[in-house]
Amino acid sequence: MTDRSTKPAAASKAQEDSDKRYSLRLRKYIDVVVEDPLSAMLFRGAIADISPTGMRVIADQYLPVGTKYSFTMKRNPFLRLRGQVRWIRAFTGDTYQVGVLIVEATEEDRKRLTNFLDLERQRLKSG
Repeated sequence: MTDRSTKPAAASKAQEDSDKRYSLRLRKYIDVVVEDPLSAMLFRGAIADISPTGMRVIADQYLPVGTKYSFTMKRNPFLRLRGQVRWIRAFTGDTYQVGVLIVEATEEDRKRLTNFLDLERQRLKSG
């Protein structure tokens, strides 16, 4: 006879971890200007989801993994963050999904981002 009580607990723990990860990431489209500081090249994109530590950006430019860019949000919370590309995938047509780790932000910008995410989550729960 096998002990089945550990299987549901393990599955429940995995589901809880998965839910926790996704609950921390807000799906919110925010227009963004991406700047390559080395070439001073600017192009537009959109943040598809964001968390306190990273974001998924939709861009029409290929952004090499490991490269750092500045991301300036054109809507609330109007932040400028420095991020490093962690992964890139083809999306639709000539666009890409880009996973970005936030590597540089002022303490004030981090607080503003966290407050923005908290307010948006509260608004979504009550809406």
